[in-house]
Amino acid sequence: MTDNNKTPMGKRIAAIIGIVALLSTYVILFIMSLVGAPMDYFMGAVVATVAIPIFTWICIWAISSITGRHTIASLDPLTSDKEHDSRGNIVPKGKIDTVVFDIGNVLTDFAYMDFIEKRVQNKEMAKRVADASVHSKDWNELDRGVLPVEEIIDRFKKNDPEIADEIDKTFVDFKDIVTKREKAIPWIKALQAAGYKVLYLSNFSEIILEACADAMAFIEETDGGILSYRDKVIKPDHAIYNLLAERYNLVPEKTVFIDDTKVNIDSAKELGWNGIVYKDYAGVKKELEALGVIY
Repeated sequence: MTDNNKTPMGKRIAAIIGIVALLSTYVILFIMSLVGAPMDYFMGAVVATVAIPIFTWICIWAISSITGRHTIASLDPLTSDKEHDSRGNIVPKGKIDTVVFDIGNVLTDFAYMDFIEKRVQNKEMAKRVADASVHSKDWNELDRGVLPVEEIIDRFKKNDPEIADEIDKTFVDFKDIVTKREKAIPWIKALQAAGYKVLYLSNFSEIILEACADAMAFIEETDGGILSYRDKVIKPDHAIYNLLAERYNLVPEKTVFIDDTKVNIDSAKELGWNGIVYKDYAGVKKELEALGVIY
């Protein structure tokens, strides 16, 4: 059985030659200092032995920071036992190489009932507002990003004309309809540190993205993704999954999608993706481990 992590013979021979040459230099300079040559020669060699590797390391680190490529200077020592590709990127074990997240109720809380109740201050009225808006098919149009927001809110009011004023009061803005989950960024970073590509795929509107910027800060930590309003297509339409796959060169059987809605997971599976219905973090972690996703 071949050990893929074993250092190639050529590199091992070169390392041995380098060590012998370095030690020989020390011995020669030390002998010279004893027979009359300045001791500074020997001390200079000692200082250079320390300074040159440090300077070289700093240069490699600077290059990796500018180019974004992983090098020996950017590798986390804690990953030294993992397999790396030619650029120093960790190669994940198992068949999965990409984890795709939904956003609402996975990486954030879609706290629409709390949001509505704070605006109308009446649970019964809040339920009617939710039924006329978030629970209606018109909410999908908000995520699709084709119609003006004002037109969509007018549709909400037509769904229950008696509470038009309450709907206007509720959707004067969308601040805090989506709230932050503290686990989101650590989860993303842990997966990336283990070598996985992390993407997002969500039905999401521009107005909520702008109103809930703090809750959506995790987006900057991912490797990319799709928000439905930008491409005018929503889940569970196969088109949005295919678009993500094409844009990021995904291999279906190497991709796992995490969403809190079963129909969205079913659609992903129809395309050959792996899928997990999100109920809680612990349950998802266990299912990821069953797929070989370890982080």
